[in-house]
Amino acid sequence: MLAIRRSLARLLMRGVRFLGVEDGQKIVRGYIPQRSTVRAAKERGQSVCDYLETIWNKQGDTQHVVDTMKELGVLTGVRHVVEIGTGCGRYLEKVLEILGPSVTYESYEPSKDWSKWLAKEYGVISRESDGKSLKYTPSCSVDLVHAHGVFVYLPFLVTYRYLQEIVRVTNGRGGVVFDIFSEDCFDDETVQKWLEAEEYYPCFLSKEFVSRFFVKHGFVLIGEFFNRYGPARSHYLVFRKVSTGELVSTGA
Repeated sequence: MLAIRRSLARLLMRGVRFLGVEDGQKIVRGYIPQRSTVRAAKERGQSVCDYLETIWNKQGDTQHVVDTMKELGVLTGVRHVVEIGTGCGRYLEKVLEILGPSVTYESYEPSKDWSKWLAKEYGVISRESDGKSLKYTPSCSVDLVHAHGVFVYLPFLVTYRYLQEIVRVTNGRGGVVFDIFSEDCFDDETVQKWLEAEEYYPCFLSKEFVSRFFVKHGFVLIGEFFNRYGPARSHYLVFRKVSTGELVSTGA
């Protein structure tokens, strides 16, 4: 009981609202129950991704992100993928449509119900998530690491730990894609939207800080774009790992 109280206290400190229990699992604001969500999507004849975008009035947002990833070249020649915080598989679904079923796809999703469902539905490898590492993935083994709507709410040091892990597992010319709430996401008007929505979880992360971190570890920023998130938008950064010679030629 003490552990549960502490868990709920941490959620409240992050501005997360406890809603109840479904299928034996605690539900908090922002958590999507697996069983009822999958059932509702099937009743509408939609994939889980398309169903959620419909009820959230965010049709096309996931496809926009994946299409931009493709345009930037990070889905080309990919044989091994890691996704952090796969959730209900919105991005997994769209990425696999491009890469095909033969790709090795590791999913680090902490929600056990969604993790099991993803492995069964898509044949991916659902890794046990400790919420801070990619400990089951060998170093320099991955062609693409991506995360969506994850680093926008994690505390700074947890995100930093994940960034270290991303650097570790990405191979020689691998790509990295994730979104943050950067300085370009928090003008006065946007901040007011968050306050009016009574959403207090957003965690600021400087684009300049993140970019310097990846350049220091042998990456270059090859693209950036925005996508709708909550009452506003998040800032996507796309990196590619490069050789020492390429870093010299680009002046990084």
